[in-house]
Amino acid sequence: MENKGGVATATGREIFEAKCGIEAVQRAGNNPNLKGIVHETMFKNSYNMSPGRIFDGKAAVLSKSATAVRDDVLIKQGGKIVERFQLKDTPASIGKTVKQVAEKHYAGTNLVGTKETAKAYNAVKNAAKSGKRITQNMTSSKISSTDTARVAAKTIGSNAGKLTANAIGKTAVSSGAVGAAVSAGVEVISSGVKLVNGDISGEEFIVNVAKETVGGGLAAAGGSAAATVAATGVATALAATTAPFWIAPAIGIGAAAAVSSVIKGIWDGIWD
Repeated sequence: MENKGGVATATGREIFEAKCGIEAVQRAGNNPNLKGIVHETMFKNSYNMSPGRIFDGKAAVLSKSATAVRDDVLIKQGGKIVERFQLKDTPASIGKTVKQVAEKHYAGTNLVGTKETAKAYNAVKNAAKSGKRITQNMTSSKISSTDTARVAAKTIGSNAGKLTANAIGKTAVSSGAVGAAVSAGVEVISSGVKLVNGDISGEEFIVNVAKETVGGGLAAAGGSAAATVAATGVATALAATTAPFWIAPAIGIGAAAAVSSVIKGIWDGIWD
């Protein structure tokens, strides 16, 4: 069976990000600050995809307003609200966020920031001399501001900000790491069965796993990078037209699948 771990990784990531970007536009429109809304949809969808939801029956939903004063995401269980979250993607304007917290804007809700926002907020909080003015904690959503900005750009183009080479590189690296791990896991099982049955030697087992680990990583990295560039370019080109905004995310998905498959095919061909 052909190992498609890298292709699945790139395509799966693009599908997830396309869903988050589309939901963000549906919530806030063609907004130059869309990355903040993308953070909300990524947080919500990641929460709902967690295996823990199978057991606790909880579900995350967006609050009714994209400009809610306090709660952006609500956690429901059995029809009741059991948790509330205020999402922040403001590493460049952390002073304003700290001021809002000090004025008790978010009392009674959980404050969650992107990786960069939480780091900046906690640095200010810990540096406060009195330690009394800023008492509310902020946890990290484990989502990067680089990714929220990138997803926003893929969805509505340059209106959301310029796509940077750094963002593309980080996407390739993170997807490559996941693709390599997934491909390695698949191959360990596949070649492991062959090894146990005596169809291959231990040396062949090692070679097979190493080959698929590298190939899967390259395919995932290339597919994700290509999808980002393609979707952003199309979104920017269509921004001044009446074309449906979901066209760019759809093209991104297609690019991820196509490019990752081509890369994997070339890699496999080298070994044939």
